[in-house]
Amino acid sequence: MSPSKLNSFPLLFFLLLSQAIDFSHSQSTPDLCHPHDKRVLLRIKTELGHPSSFGSWDPNTDCCFWLNIQCNDQGHVTSLSITEANDIHGPIPPFLDRLPSLTGLYISNVPNLYGPIPSYLSKLTNLISLVISGTKVTGPIPSFLGQFTNLAQLELSSNKLSGPVPYFLGQLKRLTYLDLSSNGLTGVLPPTLAQLANLALLRLDSNKLFGSIPKYLARLHNLNSIYFDSNSLSGSIPTSLGQMPNLTSLSLSNNNLYGPIPHTLGRTNLFTLNLAHNKLSGDASFLFDKANTARIDIRVDYNLLKFDFSNVDLGRNLAGFNISHNMIYGSLPKRLGQVHVDSIDVSFNQLCGPIPNGRRFKRVDPTIFSHNKFLCGGPLQACK
Repeated sequence: MSPSKLNSFPLLFFLLLSQAIDFSHSQSTPDLCHPHDKRVLLRIKTELGHPSSFGSWDPNTDCCFWLNIQCNDQGHVTSLSITEANDIHGPIPPFLDRLPSLTGLYISNVPNLYGPIPSYLSKLTNLISLVISGTKVTGPIPSFLGQFTNLAQLELSSNKLSGPVPYFLGQLKRLTYLDLSSNGLTGVLPPTLAQLANLALLRLDSNKLFGSIPKYLARLHNLNSIYFDSNSLSGSIPTSLGQMPNLTSLSLSNNNLYGPIPHTLGRTNLFTLNLAHNKLSGDASFLFDKANTARIDIRVDYNLLKFDFSNVDLGRNLAGFNISHNMIYGSLPKRLGQVHVDSIDVSFNQLCGPIPNGRRFKRVDPTIFSHNKFLCGGPLQACK
């Protein structure tokens, strides 16, 4: 081969390679999204009236890259989210049952969605997460949910659901997260909830539940958060709640609970304890003791508690406390001026004497000390 041909060979090779690259780029990349699933999604969009929140659902693009859609390696849709959509009006859309690979269905903050949870969703037996929250969805919790034995997360909060907390929820043995808060649920808590051994969070707050707090909750050793606020629960607080090894949040405010607070709640790993707005009575000084090393925030306001606050040795890790609107007497604990609490409220009690280290509280809202027998110093009038 002549030198001139040798010199032209690299140039020729480069041109051919460039053409090959250009050709490969000119070919349309096949969609990852399965054609059937894409057609179903577009039908759902049409059914909802082509809302602007579905703007990325373009039939000319790959649906696996649409907003709020996830697919598996075979191109089947596994996760669908309909969230923050004020422009959607009507019931939960049909055709969702034609996405059998769904493991996650998330419908949240769609305030104009109404009607019952449709029965055709019963075909989505692969669901691991089901969220229908922040809607006007009505009716009872449907019984077909008891067939969803793969569910780990069930959130049906902030809707218009009614009826009892269903017994069949005990069949969902893999549940770790159960949130039925802010509905119109009535009745007592079913004993079948004791079968949810993996449950970590239980939210039933802001409903119309009545009866007592079940003792079986203590058998759920993985529970770390219990929220039963704003119901009509009555009776005493079970001692066994303070013996739960992983419990970090217990909130029972705005109920009709009465009797003494169990001493076991003073020896826990709680970070949040809210017992406000009940009819609890007796001595609660043990909740504030320095033996409790957790960074705890305590609310026991609006109760019937009566004890001497003078000699309470406040724990150094206390995050905050509200003991207002009780019958607590004596003076404020000396350590109050040393602990670094985020918030306190001792108003509407029978406390007296100087506020410890009053200079530290000079600029706080004086109402947190108001309506007592006679407290002085700090933001209040000087002690004589």
